[in-house]
Amino acid sequence: MLKTLEIQNIALIDKASLTFQDGLTVLTGETGAGKSVIVTAISLILGGRTDRDVIRYGEKFGKVEALFDISSMPTTYKKEFDEYIKDKKISIKREIPVTGKSKILISNIPSTLSELRELTAPIAEILGQHANQLLMHEENHINFLDNFANLTDLKNSVKTKFHLWKESSDQLKKTISKRDTYKSERELLLFQQKEIFDAEIQVGETENILAEKKILDSSRSLMNSAHTISEIIENDETSSLSLLQTALKELEKMHEVDSSLTKQVEELTDIVYRVGDIKQFIENYGSSIVDDPMRIEEINKRLDELYLLKKKYGGSEESILTALENINIALTKIPTDIDSYIEKLEKETNSFFLAYSKEAISLSETRKKASEYLEKLVQKELAELSIANCGFEIEFIYEDDPSGVPLENHTVKPTENGLETARILFSANRGEPLKSLVKTASGGEISRLLLALKSAEKKNKKLPHALLVFDEVDAGIGGQTAVDVAKKIKKLSSDNQMLVITHLHQIAREADNHFAAQKTTCSDNRTVINVVNLDPIGKDAELKRMIALPE
Repeated sequence: MLKTLEIQNIALIDKASLTFQDGLTVLTGETGAGKSVIVTAISLILGGRTDRDVIRYGEKFGKVEALFDISSMPTTYKKEFDEYIKDKKISIKREIPVTGKSKILISNIPSTLSELRELTAPIAEILGQHANQLLMHEENHINFLDNFANLTDLKNSVKTKFHLWKESSDQLKKTISKRDTYKSERELLLFQQKEIFDAEIQVGETENILAEKKILDSSRSLMNSAHTISEIIENDETSSLSLLQTALKELEKMHEVDSSLTKQVEELTDIVYRVGDIKQFIENYGSSIVDDPMRIEEINKRLDELYLLKKKYGGSEESILTALENINIALTKIPTDIDSYIEKLEKETNSFFLAYSKEAISLSETRKKASEYLEKLVQKELAELSIANCGFEIEFIYEDDPSGVPLENHTVKPTENGLETARILFSANRGEPLKSLVKTASGGEISRLLLALKSAEKKNKKLPHALLVFDEVDAGIGGQTAVDVAKKIKKLSSDNQMLVITHLHQIAREADNHFAAQKTTCSDNRTVINVVNLDPIGKDAELKRMIALPE
């Protein structure tokens, strides 16, 4: 039950503070007086979406606060939302800034929009022209039945099982259609894996064997050069080494006379030794050179192999090894035994289909039983709303599917919402055949049918003291019909807190509490909306205004 509603900077409301009582509360006012702003504020509290245009012009934020008494709610609700309940009450605050992120606090605990909707769904509901419009589209009719029968959990379970089956079924079809492709892909990957693995690629190998090849290609030239160098250094008495040795002997004689030549003797001695070392190295180098045509042929073959692998796998030894890693990963994603994998998928798909079928059939049976009960309740409710002897029936529609779910004498196409859709058939007059509601009902009949459906749903669910907001769903009616609707709303308010936005004085007369929306001009010459809780005198004046009687 809604206890208080605080509104600040929403549309033309500067500040408003409303206190609600149990029973029937009405909100009236001239057309354009701002009654819809109250509905907007309550919608925000219930998790409705909005944009920043709802904020009063010139203000930095808009804010709505509400306090709900949930003492009469079922124990299951209290357990589920225990963290938010303080002294059997739940407070909700929603602030919408002009810039930045909006803020939601439930009993001072920061919360999300989805959490707010889940919390408020059992304790409050808004029925407006939008609900009337939903009735005018047949695809929504099944939802009215499901809401009546409280089938949300079963529908969610059916939906979950449908998607498990659908995903598995799609994967099975895809795998079967790609059976040959998978096999070809796997064969190619295995070939590529073996090709690279057998090549024993080493990073830098090309550079190394090219250097070796260069030497082998020049082996004879290198040997000739080594021989020539060796002869120049030491071959006869005129070789460079012999001449240096002779020069060293003469310098040593000079040193015996002049000791200042010690450094020069040491340096020339070092040169003689170094030339000798070079001679020895060149001789060894020359003898190490191999003239090996077979090795050259091996190198050329290896270079050709590396060239082809680089051309296929990216241009370098590193890219070839990276390609091998990717091939290994790709092989893990392709079933090693595609036929066994398909068999496994078939078993899995059949299992999911059986699980879905079982619950979908259960949903169908529950809907059928619920529809029979709903038809009786609605006809009774409509009789109290000046549509006596009417016809109301829920027709189930099935789409045949040879591979679908067996249901009675045929097989039915499965969907995430179950095995059937539904449409409401209606006749407001005795003797007239039932026709689709969307083709035969008037606006006033739609309004009354919505009220009858809601009354039937509340009787079936037996959740007392929830807030029901009726936003001008009485459109298109008047006279005695309006009186009957007023009585029905009054009766419904005995088990529910009702807030009705109306232009009908017949409904307003039944109110336990009466608010009136009025537009005034404030001191800064701006228009504001005031919501006044009327006393008996004010209520009488407002009723006279509604029926255009002088006060």
